[in-house]
Amino acid sequence: MRSINTKELLILLFVLGSASYIIFVSVTQPFLGIELEKNGEQFEITHINGDSWGDKQQVPLGATVENVNGESPGEHYTVTMFKTLENANSFTLNHDGEFLSYEQIEQSSATHWAFFIILPIIFLLFVLWISHLVNKKVNKRYSANLLMLFFLMIAVGYISNGGAVRADFYSLFINVFLFLLAPVVLIHFLYKYFSELGVYWFSKNWYQVLYILVGAVTLLEGYFILTNQYPSVYYYVPRIFLLGLYIISFFIIFRGLFIHRNHSHGTLFKYVSIGMTVGFFPYIFLYLIPALLLDTKFIPIEFAGAFLTALPVTFMYLITRERLIDINFYMGRLRYYLFLSSIPSLLITIALVLFLRDSVSVVHYIEIYFIINVLLIVFLSLKEILDFKLQQYLFAARYSYQESMHRMSKDMKDQTNAVDLMKVLRNEISNVLNVREIYIYSKHNKKPLYCVYDPIPEDYIEHVDYHLTHHSYDIGSIIETEKGFGVIVGYSLEKITMLWCRGKKDFTRLNRDEKTYLQTISHNANIAIENMNLIEDLLKELRTLRSDQTQQYPAWLSRLLFTIAENQRKQLSIDLHDTVLQEQLYLYRRMDDLVSKRKDLPKTLVTELNMFKESILDSIHLIRETCNELRPAFIEELGLVHSLEDLIEQYQLRSNFTVYFSHDNFDAELDQERILAIFRIVQELLSNAMKHSEAKIVKLSLSNLSEEVTLLYSDDGQGMDYSFQRDLFSHIGLSGIEQRVHGLNGRLHIDTSPDQGFKSMVTFPYNSRKEAKV
Repeated sequence: MRSINTKELLILLFVLGSASYIIFVSVTQPFLGIELEKNGEQFEITHINGDSWGDKQQVPLGATVENVNGESPGEHYTVTMFKTLENANSFTLNHDGEFLSYEQIEQSSATHWAFFIILPIIFLLFVLWISHLVNKKVNKRYSANLLMLFFLMIAVGYISNGGAVRADFYSLFINVFLFLLAPVVLIHFLYKYFSELGVYWFSKNWYQVLYILVGAVTLLEGYFILTNQYPSVYYYVPRIFLLGLYIISFFIIFRGLFIHRNHSHGTLFKYVSIGMTVGFFPYIFLYLIPALLLDTKFIPIEFAGAFLTALPVTFMYLITRERLIDINFYMGRLRYYLFLSSIPSLLITIALVLFLRDSVSVVHYIEIYFIINVLLIVFLSLKEILDFKLQQYLFAARYSYQESMHRMSKDMKDQTNAVDLMKVLRNEISNVLNVREIYIYSKHNKKPLYCVYDPIPEDYIEHVDYHLTHHSYDIGSIIETEKGFGVIVGYSLEKITMLWCRGKKDFTRLNRDEKTYLQTISHNANIAIENMNLIEDLLKELRTLRSDQTQQYPAWLSRLLFTIAENQRKQLSIDLHDTVLQEQLYLYRRMDDLVSKRKDLPKTLVTELNMFKESILDSIHLIRETCNELRPAFIEELGLVHSLEDLIEQYQLRSNFTVYFSHDNFDAELDQERILAIFRIVQELLSNAMKHSEAKIVKLSLSNLSEEVTLLYSDDGQGMDYSFQRDLFSHIGLSGIEQRVHGLNGRLHIDTSPDQGFKSMVTFPYNSRKEAKV
């Protein structure tokens, strides 16, 4: 963890001091929510904000203000400067000749507390926690500092809304200053962050000019506030300028996405564009633009501000390079739920229009539509989560089709031939569908030949053959007759394989879910059988390709095998992360809730549960490490050098040797295949050093010259007898390095002897010729 310098400390004190003052103002001063217009020499009430003190007290529209705090309304600064009635301890109104006095002014509604005080405080605490994580775990980079500054500005700006609606001078100034400055800091961050990755698509003159313009507008804002002369025409200037800043920000990021969408950094641009859209879209299109063009707002400012929480989550991904969420999955779900909820939301809104008639304005109906839409999306999301979490408790796992498919997939891995796989399929269907006898048999398509797995009555064979003869079927086709039902699990030019059941034990027909289940499981079984046959044939063919002299496969085949292996590693890593790891996390949270909420548990039991929690936590850590070793996280975004530095750091934590890594002479732009190859070679060499060498010092050097990349490795370990090269290669994993280097048309040289350490040099071309992709 790096220490906080003076500049960062001053920024932190400014944030905490400003937030504390504005929160104090928001808590102690009620939000009246009364807007005025000057009519001659009088100030007339024209609008009452919803959920404000004035709305709760039913302050009448059209009334004129007689006095504020015992003085003329023209003496009160919020009336003359902003045409609002705020920060008043008492006031008197004239409504149709009747004087109404208000003196017992209390705090605003619970809704106002939630959106203007509680949520902004939570958001600030969340941002401070994220800034702490960035400061603790991320290497010191200028872009990281800019991002923390952006987070803090958004958080304090969000809090300042509470004081700004109360016409507090400092809150108004901070609100304008921070919300104008935040988009420029964001543009500055994008330039610095992507420049660190070597990506440039706009000039730094953009944010330099915008800093000057923001400074000018902010100085004018401060001048008008300090002199108590706030021109009504200037009210729209900061807002129009803010809209222009957002347009520039979106133009820059979407232009970058368009340019680099097919490059290795395209994912980063996608994350940023989605995060900015979710965070700023409601505020821009449902609040800011309607306020400027129509002098109205489709959603309140506090509701639009709640969407800002999408920004820290999105940009944390950029800085930490850790995939916090599967953005493609969640955006796909969001689009799907938005599609499902749009029509019901519209129908409900139309029903309210017909029911309420003319009592609600069009703007309020638009707000209602968006609120219903959001609520339905949240409901559908929660339903999916609860379905996944509670289904195993609400329904017997035995009869759960999803659980059955999961069991079937696991059991398929242990099968090596079609006969055993069919037995597994038969047992699984028997348990899930609760059927009577199940028979499996194969029939030759041209000859009256049958292959039965178990004895089967002849009348059933004749009965099924009759239906097969008179109809055309394919894999997954279901035949349902008075004697039962069957599903085709195998179909080829020579034979057809059928699974036939005498019917369900409750004598009912198959329902839609059962038919879908049978079709899905039969397709999966057929794919597994075909893959078994293909793999068996492929292995036979590959054995004939291996050289008897060098024991090496052809270069193209080595590349293909390693590509397949890496894809399997990647898929296994995803499967572990999405299944086992999530279950472990769920169990850990459940156990933590049990320990923290159940105060009546015996101390001995609490101690044991805490021990189990620690064990689960260790298991979670182990699974994460395994996933990272199977597929290095974001090696494409990090680049080769940073990935190797992370790998070296991990091995130094687990071993007794010190690694010196030199890469000053490396600036080659390698493709992903070579980056991954070098990463795996270094990983294997460090693993060998930790297991076999007993070394104290390991040296690694990565360089490139002309069109060749060279990786040098040396350690001061015990070495080995190189006369038994081939056996040692197989024993300590060097054969895999040799095959990988050979697949890239490279060279591997090893120099070692007992008690003389181990040295190796890997060299291969990276741009010498255009190679065909395998």
